[in-house]
Amino acid sequence: MNMPTDPSPGNPPLILGQNLSRRYGVGKSTVVALAGADFTVQRGEFVALVGSSGSGKSTLLNLIGGLDRPSGGRITVDGVSLGETTELELVRHRRTRIGFIFQSFNLLPTLSAVENVEVPLLLAELPKVQRRPRALALLEAVGLRERAEHTPNELSGGEKQRVAIARALANDPVLLLADEPTGNLDSKNGTAVLDLLCGLLRAKGMTMLIVTHDLQVAARADRKLTMKDGFIQAGEPPAFPTAAPNVS
Repeated sequence: MNMPTDPSPGNPPLILGQNLSRRYGVGKSTVVALAGADFTVQRGEFVALVGSSGSGKSTLLNLIGGLDRPSGGRITVDGVSLGETTELELVRHRRTRIGFIFQSFNLLPTLSAVENVEVPLLLAELPKVQRRPRALALLEAVGLRERAEHTPNELSGGEKQRVAIARALANDPVLLLADEPTGNLDSKNGTAVLDLLCGLLRAKGMTMLIVTHDLQVAARADRKLTMKDGFIQAGEPPAFPTAAPNVS
């Protein structure tokens, strides 16, 4: 196992996992998805989470995102212990700290691109007069301002993922969680989406944890964590540039 570093008081990690476990009951048997994972992710870091199917990657992502709670151990994100907090705080965590990007895009098919980007802003109760301009500015940032009124079935795969990225950025999250974001894209669009993500991360000083089976995607990360049988194996030490200051 890879033991977490002992961060200095002035530079605590954004994510800290300590002996993290998750078990699921299936009939009379128990499935162990995580078996005592220890790890840290620093602010401004781009970390690739790799491993075979069933190794625990998606389970770990769900725990960090507040979509699930651990069976044991501790997971802390931005100073909040997610296994010990209330359901209301978990909702706030998902809405304000986390931006989710999925392999299957998860866009609402009856809404236009700009309306899809507005959804997190609506949930955050941003006034209507502010929602549309912000959503349009985000689409501009991902190069899709002219496609704002198109529905998902009128967009290419690469365009859908760009809309999904804009949506993930809507509430200025401190952390992006991406589950195979290039998995449904051809190599050209996959590279373009990854270039876009890397540029946005550096410009905004954000942090990203990306689950991927693609070694070329993992090679772009600052560091790689390898999962096997619910454990995080010893990985490469952090080697990333100082994050740029956060900009709106």
